[in-house]
Amino acid sequence: MTVPVVANLGSPGHRGWVPAGTALWVAAYAAVHAWWAVRGAPRFAEPGESFFPGGWLPVVPALLSTAAVLLISSGTERDRSTGVRWALAALGWVSGVSMVLYSFMFPLSLLMILGGLFGMDLDVMDWVTLLAQGSGALGGALTIAIATAEQRRARGACHGCGRVHGRSPRGRDAPAPSWALFAGYLTVAACLARFVAEIAHGFVSSKAPEIPWTFMITFIVLMLLAGTLLPLALVHRWGRIWPGWVLPLAGRNVPRWLVAGPGLFVGAGLATYFGIGGMTAWATGNNVDGAAWFLAIVLPAYTLWGLGLLVAASSYVSQTRPECTLSRTGTPGAAPQPQR
Repeated sequence: MTVPVVANLGSPGHRGWVPAGTALWVAAYAAVHAWWAVRGAPRFAEPGESFFPGGWLPVVPALLSTAAVLLISSGTERDRSTGVRWALAALGWVSGVSMVLYSFMFPLSLLMILGGLFGMDLDVMDWVTLLAQGSGALGGALTIAIATAEQRRARGACHGCGRVHGRSPRGRDAPAPSWALFAGYLTVAACLARFVAEIAHGFVSSKAPEIPWTFMITFIVLMLLAGTLLPLALVHRWGRIWPGWVLPLAGRNVPRWLVAGPGLFVGAGLATYFGIGGMTAWATGNNVDGAAWFLAIVLPAYTLWGLGLLVAASSYVSQTRPECTLSRTGTPGAAPQPQR
């Protein structure tokens, strides 16, 4: 029997509208940006929609994402060789990551919206910027998810849980691998280095008088949690299974995206904004405030912080995959072997 590949994203819980919706979304994103390239883009709030130049640049990865999603979601389970599957997965990854990188200032725009809730002056066009960046980030993330599903099929992973049985992490009870523990504690060290440098440098900014103290306190608390509690939860058992002192929930599974979602979102935001935007601006001497020693600590610390969260979150996602439902019937649901 031939099973259609109408991109179920590698698990039975997804429906065929996911790849169709993704293809439509990224195609619309490409069309809108092509229109802006010809007729002119709207006025975006500073520093703009992207750190990269606009025009036709964002159209190319969006069109490639559209092609990747349509190709991956077409055909049947047995009509592709392993090499073709890997090629399509690579196309999806490259195009999806490119869209995310173009829209990497999306977290900053969200932060500005949060600032508006705390009384900061907010330009109405910030919402246009947020929509443009969010559309690119969402389209890229969905493309990556569909590419990951094709990558699992190329590896012969199980349809029921996405694991390669016998090789993938055993589950929530198993300790995190050593590389994930290293990434988690590297994240904590980078966070502490960033705040120690800030204390030594002084919490002083040319825009400090414009920022309400309630927003500053909330921001600092959230950042400290994202640099200490979050990475530790990603690499320790208590982040996967509620510990005993959480009496109503003790022993139950922690919802995986409650921890993985912030880890991936904050990690991607820090790694791209500071790793690409901040380091490039610093290297070119472009509008970066702070003493040289301060920037030499803070920008690499932010970058390592983001990369550490991404690595730790990838381990967390693997360890918290749902139990294999197909294996309950006796044999794990291994994917059909593709043609060679």
